[in-house]
Amino acid sequence: MDSGRNTEGYIIGSVIREDIAKVEITYNYLTVTQWSTILKMFKSSAGGAFANPVTFFDQVTGDWVTRNMYVGDRTSAGMFRLNAAGEPVGWDSPKLQLIEV
Repeated sequence: MDSGRNTEGYIIGSVIREDIAKVEITYNYLTVTQWSTILKMFKSSAGGAFANPVTFFDQVTGDWVTRNMYVGDRTSAGMFRLNAAGEPVGWDSPKLQLIEV
């Protein structure tokens, strides 16, 4: 929405693009390889693409839909485990946002 306030303090606005899908995903645990694979899907320099088709359950339509989406904010919470060499092997609660193009 593009909005602002007029001289009387009322919000004046207009919808720029309606019904943009946004999916927020949090995993309990992912291995380093699993998390890397997911993130690389949205990185062109790693063989992926900026946007990919994503199928999810749409609460508005009450049905499964597929939309072209890009990855927004992503967080690798904390390292869950290190191997004997001290290298990370998994992430605790990694999350990301997928936003419709």
